[in-house]
This record gives sequence, structure tokens and C-alpha cells, in this order.
Amino acid sequence: MTRGIYSSLLSQDGYANSEKDWFIELIQSNIYWYDLLVNEHKLFDTRKLIKDELLQHKKIVEENLEKRFIYFISSRTKVRFDKKKQPKTTLFTKKLKVYLLIGKNQKRISVTVPLLRKDNKPITALVDEKFITIDSSETDKISMSVHDFLVNFNIDLGIYSKVQYVGYTKNPETRPTNGAHTGLSNILHNVPNDEDDIFISFNIFKVTTKAVDTQSNIDFIISNSMTDEVGVDLEGLIIEKCFILYFDSNNQVLNKKNERMQLTNNLIKLKKGNNINSIQILYEMEAPNEYFTLSSDVVPPKIQHLFTVEEMNNEITIQNGSKMYSASYEESV
Repeated sequence: MTRGIYSSLLSQDGYANSEKDWFIELIQSNIYWYDLLVNEHKLFDTRKLIKDELLQHKKIVEENLEKRFIYFISSRTKVRFDKKKQPKTTLFTKKLKVYLLIGKNQKRISVTVPLLRKDNKPITALVDEKFITIDSSETDKISMSVHDFLVNFNIDLGIYSKVQYVGYTKNPETRPTNGAHTGLSNILHNVPNDEDDIFISFNIFKVTTKAVDTQSNIDFIISNSMTDEVGVDLEGLIIEKCFILYFDSNNQVLNKKNERMQLTNNLIKLKKGNNINSIQILYEMEAPNEYFTLSSDVVPPKIQHLFTVEEMNNEITIQNGSKMYSASYEESV
């Protein structure tokens, strides 16, 4: 589907002269353990697998109302499998018990996950420090990293992701995944690798414009990518800057003044040229998971991040909540 297929709407006075607001919501987020991009598994090339997956995501995005990827580089307390205590099937529940080591001090805990037997054959599982291989029959074998294991089985350890850096990219297979990235290098230097693991999540957002034509009493609700009222690069840049200022990470503090100035100038441009008065953002996964429960140096851990960004008198204000989201929720109820 071509971006801007409904661009003819922009020439209609009713829409062009309307007061508008943006509502931005998460469509999809894919998270990758940075270790797998630099340290390959002995049986398969994890770096190639990740890059191939990102190329496929990029292709799909480019073919469907093109958008930019907003990426978060985050840290989480280190988790490893305990290779000294191999998984075992519990006698009564027939579930798999797996042992984990948490943090720098390697606190040992156990978790139990449900696994269906295939053809009544026993399940076996082996772990090394980073990977588990589960075999439920001669032809049914799967390997996954410790973090994929925790995500796939939605295991809650009470550990949350701390956003250290926000950026945007057209090419997720190379930026920031190729390592030649100043922000990533700073985080790898500043975050102790004996305490934390580093992750990169690539997020796709839907930008919806709500326009109110008071003269005709008509409301317009349409995706910005369908009108291309604001181009794809500027759209991505605005979303990136909103999240940079919202999470306010110490790793981006040196450029904070410039980031704020860029966002201020762009919001002034949107207000004067397009009557877009506010940016209202919702980050929330459809299925809650602690890997997507985000925090930062100033934001406490939350499953849902809902906030409004506005420009007033050449200043940026960021407030929790959204009038548009509350109104939409009330209407749906």
C-alpha cells in the first residue's frame, strides 16, 4: 500500500483548516539481546538470523505505508541458565523445572513451565549458560536463548527494562546493530556487563490525525501515513524526540538541549503549517510482558506509558495522560 494514497484530502479546506492533534500508538515491538549479535551460538549464526529477521521487518514496513523504526537500547539485570543444575520434569505436574542464575551474585531460582508431551514421549532439556534445547521427540527439538525462553513462556522475575537510549532508523539491520553507534558504545561502557544485559527493541508506531472542522461539524480521523501530511522522516524524527525527552536518560543528557530545540522547532512548524496542536503517545504491548515494562532514570517501571507533548511559547511540555485516549476509551465502553 502506497504511503499518501489519500493525499487529496490535504487540499480540502474542511480538513486543511481544521484544528488537529496526533495520537501515536505502538503497533509492534521486537526485542533482541545484543549479546547474540556479537557472540554466535556454536550451532547457528545468531547474528545472521537476527539481521535476516530485521530485513524482513523492513521489507514489510516499506511495502505497507512506510514508517521509521524507533529503537530503544535498554538494560536488564543479567539472567543465565544454571548449567550445573540441568532442567528436569516434575513427577506429579509433568512440567519442566528450570534453574536460573540472577544478577552479579548469581542468585539461584527455579521456574516451572508447562510443556506438552508429544506422542507420550518424555521431554528432555539441556542448558548451557545462555541457551536451552528442549527435545520432546526424535523430530521435535528447539533451541532458544535464556531471554527468549523467559519471553516466550512469559515468566515474571520482577525485572524491568531500563531505557538507556532512544533513536530512529530506516535500516534496523545496520543501525544500531552493527556496533558502529556512539550511543550503544557509551552504554556498553557505562552499564556494567557483570550486572546487566543489553537489549535493542525496534518499535513501529501508528500516527493517527484527529481533525475537527467546527464550521461543518465534521471530525476526521485518519492515519498520517495515508495522507502523508507529514513526511515519513519528519514523522519518525518527532516520535524519536518525544521519547528521548520523556525517558530523559542520563546517556543522552549531553545532547538534551539540542534534542529539545529540534522538537520545539518541528512542533512549531506543525502548528503553523498543519494546525497540529499536540502529540499524544501510548506505548503498551497488547500482551503484557516484563521485557516491555519500561523504566528510565526518571520514569518508574510501567506496562503502559501514556503522555502528551505540546509546544507553548517556544517551550516543550510533557504531561502524563491523554485526553484523546480517555475520550476514545469512554466511547468504546
